[in-house]
Amino acid sequence: MMHWNRAPKISLKIAHGTLLPSSIVILLLFLTSFATSLPPRVDFGGENFNFLVFPNPPFDVFVRGPNNTVASFTGVALNILQWIATKYNFKYTLVPVNESLVERYGMHEAAFYQLINEKKIDGIPCAFFLTQDRINRMDYTSYFVWVDGLSLIVPKPGEQSRLFAFIGPFQPSVWFWILVTIIFVVGVMTFFTWFYFNPLLTNAKNVYIMNREERDSSKPSQPTVYSSLSSNMIYIVNIMTNQGCREAFDRNSYRILAGFWLLGAMVLVNSYSGIVISSLTVPKMMPPIETLEDLAVSKDVEIIVRHDTLIGEQILQARTGVYKTLGDQARKYPGHILGDPFKVSAMLETGRYAYPFIQAFNSWFVAQQYKKVGQCRFHATKPLPVPLGYYSWLVKKGNPNARLFDPGLVKLWESGLTYFWGNIAIGKNKATECFQKKRQKSSAQQVPIRLTDLTSAFLILGIGLGLAIIAFVHELIKSKIHSRTKLSMI
Repeated sequence: MMHWNRAPKISLKIAHGTLLPSSIVILLLFLTSFATSLPPRVDFGGENFNFLVFPNPPFDVFVRGPNNTVASFTGVALNILQWIATKYNFKYTLVPVNESLVERYGMHEAAFYQLINEKKIDGIPCAFFLTQDRINRMDYTSYFVWVDGLSLIVPKPGEQSRLFAFIGPFQPSVWFWILVTIIFVVGVMTFFTWFYFNPLLTNAKNVYIMNREERDSSKPSQPTVYSSLSSNMIYIVNIMTNQGCREAFDRNSYRILAGFWLLGAMVLVNSYSGIVISSLTVPKMMPPIETLEDLAVSKDVEIIVRHDTLIGEQILQARTGVYKTLGDQARKYPGHILGDPFKVSAMLETGRYAYPFIQAFNSWFVAQQYKKVGQCRFHATKPLPVPLGYYSWLVKKGNPNARLFDPGLVKLWESGLTYFWGNIAIGKNKATECFQKKRQKSSAQQVPIRLTDLTSAFLILGIGLGLAIIAFVHELIKSKIHSRTKLSMI
């Protein structure tokens, strides 16, 4: 069993009767307290200690053997433990976490329970982020084993649907005013038509030129308002679709209105067609989530929170700001507040959730999913504007010298070995394309338009075909009813 009662005892002796200034006394007390906090050089003389181990991806891989033994345990924690054991001259035994406690409390809480309640367990080599609850129950090394920033792991945004690509080139307000303009122009043209053919207001002779062969031989019959409205609408649509059409009248008033409509339609059509071509040939991605604010307003991605992390506690306890918004979203669904990291990974794989955690875990998860499916399904954002996360070893509560290993941990971190081992465990080099930030190079090469890119065009055709069939059935029924009415009258 590990014994930690080897801290040096430093005493301050002052000559009897000597009176020191208060500032010097405070300085001496500060230096004394600093000196007593420094552990001495330790040599455990080959003593054996028991360390509790469990799976801790991405840093540690644990395989349980028969009869509650450790078949294998590899990763960053083992590398650090081996290095520290060599430096401080002690041996160690790896003890697996109790399975029944894992089923009852979850992986981490089971490990904490054994460390607190089982005397044979001396420590946990896997590093943990310090929360107030953990500090109250256990002691820890004052120097960190791992330090990292926090980021968001989010599903990688996909392409936007092309179903309504024909609407995309213009904003809704533009479409609204185009519709208003069409209604106004068609209404004015229909009024002109009615005015030209009204015998009480004007002479309709030689104004209707759609059927020029009959213009001189007979007076054109007065069209109905419905036929004038439909003819003018078809004329407007023909101009907007670059099909062209002859104007219905040779009156200057009608031609001026049609001419200015042609000019306006030319601008609208050319602007529309240019944007449609670019939207069909260049994939348009959905807006990415890069910040907590983006996540708060997202309708497709929801947050999951671990209540045993500092960022999780801050989100769940916040009373204002974006943290409160995210906390309210998480509280709507109890399953979105978790303490088991393995359940977090399972939920993230569905591609419907975002998770704030350390960058090392997020990078590992992205690389792991790339290795599994062969494509970059997830994205780790840039570091969030929150304090760094510091991770330490945990030991039993009340240990007078929990900082015994601090000098070794300092030297190990400064050597860069911990960071090197961590990068190997994360495996970013196996999924480099998921972490590249290079700008996409422009290319003049034409990109073939896919069938999915023209979904909107086929949708329009389908709607038109359906309406035409409905109109045909309506006309057929109307014709049948009209025929029966005539027969009944005879």
